[in-house]
Amino acid sequence: MTPFVDPATLRPGDVLLMRGIGPVSDLIAWFGDSTYSHAAVMVDGDSFVEAAAPVSRRVQLAKRLGQGAYYDFIDVWRPTRGNGMPLDDSARTAIAEGATACLDVPYPLDALLQMAVFATLRNRIPADAGVRWLLRELIERLIADDPSHMVCSELVYRAFLAAGLPPALIVSAQLDLPFPKIDVAELIREWREASGKTHAAPTAPSADTAMLASEDALAESFARLRATRTTAAAVLGMPPVLRPSPRDVMPVDLETSPQLRRLGRLSLAVGAG
Repeated sequence: MTPFVDPATLRPGDVLLMRGIGPVSDLIAWFGDSTYSHAAVMVDGDSFVEAAAPVSRRVQLAKRLGQGAYYDFIDVWRPTRGNGMPLDDSARTAIAEGATACLDVPYPLDALLQMAVFATLRNRIPADAGVRWLLRELIERLIADDPSHMVCSELVYRAFLAAGLPPALIVSAQLDLPFPKIDVAELIREWREASGKTHAAPTAPSADTAMLASEDALAESFARLRATRTTAAAVLGMPPVLRPSPRDVMPVDLETSPQLRRLGRLSLAVGAG
């Protein structure tokens, strides 16, 4: 049985992993091979920062706990140092400052399809752990680091990175979630509502996107990978991610990090939000 956590015990730096209700959340969880679809980080005892459309924002925890109509569950994960020791107040303050520095950053709705393709490639297709590790390392080198737009788990990772405490990431075991049943009409409605668009006209792929998918870029990335590959020790029996790109961090990376420990679940109430 999942233990419940008293919201009053939450501290700056605690990570909130959530499962939203709706087709977009279902797809995000499936693409990322995770039970979660959203992430945020506490910046004090009463509020957290999250990346969301149209821009990242600060939210009162009490307000989110009244939004049970929009979230299935919210779990609390407590960070530690790499040696397993708890964080002190200065480290927690640094994480909170890293998160607040990411406020008002646009959410990359137009880039979500590309992210979904990469997530599916590295999380859903290969069952072999070695192949999953290799694909992850290749994808890390294909994604440009652009902090001008952020998704939720990227913001959380950047907050820890700014504090000099980036959580170690591993290539997680495949969860093998079944593809969700999607109400396409509801998916389109939710997408347009989030993006503020009533009609989304298709756009041609940019030159950067074309280069990203080109054979030359893949070959160059593979060559760089082979030249820098090391025999780093495995973490929890899985190969570590050597140089993670914040743009490629997903909720599954946070929930499987050895430096994040699950405390329990927050109690939600159904409200107007």
